[in-house]
Amino acid sequence: MDDLDAYGRDYVPQAAASVADHAIRSGDRYVGRRDLLRAIAVADSGAEADVQLGVDPGTFYCADQLANLIALSGEPAFAGVLTGFIHVPPDRSTGAVAAAATHLLPRSDNLQQCARVVAAAARELSQGTFYSTIVLTAFGPFAGVSDNPTAAFVAEPANLDRVVRLAAPGLAPIEREPLRMGALHRFAGEGRELTLATAVLPLAATPADALAGRYFDPDTTADNFRRALAEIAAAQPPRAIVSLGVDSGQVLRPARPAFRVETQTRGFHGATRGRTASDAFQRHLELARLFLRARARGDGPLRFRPDGASESSPV
Repeated sequence: MDDLDAYGRDYVPQAAASVADHAIRSGDRYVGRRDLLRAIAVADSGAEADVQLGVDPGTFYCADQLANLIALSGEPAFAGVLTGFIHVPPDRSTGAVAAAATHLLPRSDNLQQCARVVAAAARELSQGTFYSTIVLTAFGPFAGVSDNPTAAFVAEPANLDRVVRLAAPGLAPIEREPLRMGALHRFAGEGRELTLATAVLPLAATPADALAGRYFDPDTTADNFRRALAEIAAAQPPRAIVSLGVDSGQVLRPARPAFRVETQTRGFHGATRGRTASDAFQRHLELARLFLRARARGDGPLRFRPDGASESSPV
């Protein structure tokens, strides 16, 4: 059993896990002590955020989405398609409480760091290939998160251009094609092409409903994801599907912001079980292995701590 295969197997979530927005994460202590990635994303300002391997995406839509991605990867139509989930930290534009959280960073720093994290994956996925399509999904607002940074990230072409500059400097944007539920951003150069396909998944019928906590049930959100993915796949069959979600619990945890490449989930959405939920953790290591491969290379968009270096997150 290698280190990654063992990672998280002995993790035990808190006994009284809360469904409340700001208490959905319980793996900080485990990750702070045992994280294998030990990476840092640096913004232009010099601001740093940790990049880690998570062991528990909580009991909100993020957890359910990772379970959906795990189920998707087992279907014949998506055989060979890498899937995974990355938790993004909140920033001072995320909501009213976040605006006063001095440990959080400005939106511009968060988006630049997010571009580096996504670029690390895109670099590994596009190496040695003539053509590749990577799907990036994000979530819209929800209670306590009036401005979701993941939606902001995929909605602004400049962020996606930055990803590609970091991942494949020889590629330049050639075309942006709007879709009913998303968009295609095509890049080309040096005899190869890369497409970033994006979609934002709403969590309620309207933004007002989302902010009030009147959410869709998890199966409805899963169906919306499938519809967006079907539209993208009809135009550009994907090489990988990576979903982004904000870890809003970091608003109340006074530590340096952290991105989490999640490695396992039970897929619960509060007390409501979606069709992909499981009593035991479903483990999914594809995306984590990609980031560890980037670490082994030792260069690229992220900076890596030496083996054995201590984490800055609370333990």
